[in-house]
Amino acid sequence: MSSRLFGSLISAQIPRAAVFAAVRPAIDRIAWQQPVFATTAVRLYAKKSKDNKKKSHVETKAASVSADQDDQEEFARHFNEKETLEKFDKLISQLKEHLSVIRMGRANPSLLDNVRVRIEHSHFSLKDLAQVTVRDPQTLLVTVHDADYTSAVDKSIRDAGLNLNPIIDNKAIRVPIPKPSKESRDKMAKLVSTTGEQSKHKVRSLRQDGMKQLKQDYKHHSADEIKKLEKTVQNLTDKYNKAIDELLKAKIKEIQS
Repeated sequence: MSSRLFGSLISAQIPRAAVFAAVRPAIDRIAWQQPVFATTAVRLYAKKSKDNKKKSHVETKAASVSADQDDQEEFARHFNEKETLEKFDKLISQLKEHLSVIRMGRANPSLLDNVRVRIEHSHFSLKDLAQVTVRDPQTLLVTVHDADYTSAVDKSIRDAGLNLNPIIDNKAIRVPIPKPSKESRDKMAKLVSTTGEQSKHKVRSLRQDGMKQLKQDYKHHSADEIKKLEKTVQNLTDKYNKAIDELLKAKIKEIQS
């Protein structure tokens, strides 16, 4: 029997409704399965998107923490060039102030600024116990607030290394300023040199502190940066030592003239 004839017989014997009824379950099954795959794909995509967002958030947070750590390390650096320079400047200002007190042949209250008075087991600044004024161009007048301390003040002025011989006059003390002799000039020049050496010692201490701080900061700088900063510290040391020498030279010249 030919295939055409067999098809005709099938078409004639089986109604279309029966054929449709036979294949309907298969069609429904296919139709029902398609949304499952689509939903699964959407869920997988959503999960992947959520994971990406979570990963991005973690990376952002990690970057923020790293930045904070960098800021903390920056803040934790020990060497500060500006602060070091300010300390050098302050040292020179103090030296100028001390040298200004050392005067020859003229009455000036600042001459006694550094005198310390011993009373029993304590030491006090002369300015806390008395008032110092100029009586005449060659004499200072020290008025002691409490007469009981007059002898102690007198002794402290004598022992201050200023080549002064005070005279007690009732409740006050007269301090004649002698015309400078060669001996007194030499003594004052020696005092100036001692004061200058103390300032140079402070300069060396500042240099040591700066170098120590730079060693602690190695992790923050490259080797070239460290060398550059070390050179800066050394240049400051040389500069301020030279400034001290110039101040001492000028003061000694003033004393000896």
